[in-house]
Amino acid sequence: MRPTAPASPNPAAPTALRPRVGAPSADAAAGQPGTPQSGMAPRGRVLYQGNEARLMHQAVGQHVVPHRLRVPGTGSVRARLRVLHRGEIALYQMGYGTHAELRIDPYAPVYLVHLLHCGPGRLSVDGRELPLTPVITGPGQEVVVRYAPDTTTLVLRVPRRVIDGVVRPFAVDSPEEAPVRFEPFLDAANGDVRQWLSLAHSFGSMVDSGLLTRSPDAAAHFEQMLVHGLLACQPHTHNAGSLRGGPVGAPIALRRALAFCEEHASEPISVADIAAASHMSVRTLQEKFRTHLGVTPLAHLRHVRLAGAHADLLAVAEGRSDDTVTGIALRWGFSHLGRFGALYRAAYGRLPSQTTRLGDAELYSLPRTAG
Repeated sequence: MRPTAPASPNPAAPTALRPRVGAPSADAAAGQPGTPQSGMAPRGRVLYQGNEARLMHQAVGQHVVPHRLRVPGTGSVRARLRVLHRGEIALYQMGYGTHAELRIDPYAPVYLVHLLHCGPGRLSVDGRELPLTPVITGPGQEVVVRYAPDTTTLVLRVPRRVIDGVVRPFAVDSPEEAPVRFEPFLDAANGDVRQWLSLAHSFGSMVDSGLLTRSPDAAAHFEQMLVHGLLACQPHTHNAGSLRGGPVGAPIALRRALAFCEEHASEPISVADIAAASHMSVRTLQEKFRTHLGVTPLAHLRHVRLAGAHADLLAVAEGRSDDTVTGIALRWGFSHLGRFGALYRAAYGRLPSQTTRLGDAELYSLPRTAG
């Protein structure tokens, strides 16, 4: 194999993906639909389809994760990359139509959950050989993914800031800059992991049905369940005694307050409203937030509203909405556009108008040239 420009998904990808156990099943190899629990139809928007490794490399690096690519011979591919869902987290289907080796940039601030695949393939994490799925990889790990010509994968992409946003408020005795590290292999023999994988497959089925496109609120809640569930079920460096009570272990009253903020973030709610919904006084509410989250209730509410606005801005970038920056800002309670722009830029590193044009593209630099 020799280095060449990036390559991408397989245009001959099957109409459904199934978890691979041993050799691929005849149905999977033939591209027959999978079961509702494990199948995933390849609907969604095509980001790249073609024969140029360079363009596929650019598409995968820009939308999924920066990486170095090696393909054999002349570097010709039969690649396809689809985005099936993109909000705070994203779901992609990809294949290369040839033998391909991806070395993921260990500094990329993104976690990839390799959920399903058909066709042969292998993956290694820090030299440890693993099946291609189900596996989670993240920042600071040396990850190599190997595709065969008929390999197609379904990958869930979770930005590091999303994981950090859940874990950091509860972490102690951990360097602030250290990323959360997961045990890579998702062992379906574990009941909790099996339930999470079922939830992830259900997410894929709902994406396929179009329901989540019609209900952004449902999509946001499903995303939150996936992230929190992953942290609850999969061993990682912050759940072995280094947490003092994350969302699951937080006081019931505080969890009620957090849920109220999520459900009513687009409404003109006040600290008094949050306190009443969680059955606490305003003073107690503020103490709970300060003790367990290290922020004020209003600061947390602002973060939730910014996340909602971000999801809506991405919808504009992807052509799923014709809303305006002004309309989105007002809907999420930001009446001063200058202030909204400053807060958004501080949180996401760019202006709202840039997100409507580029989506998440500018969050990461284009992949290095392979070589």
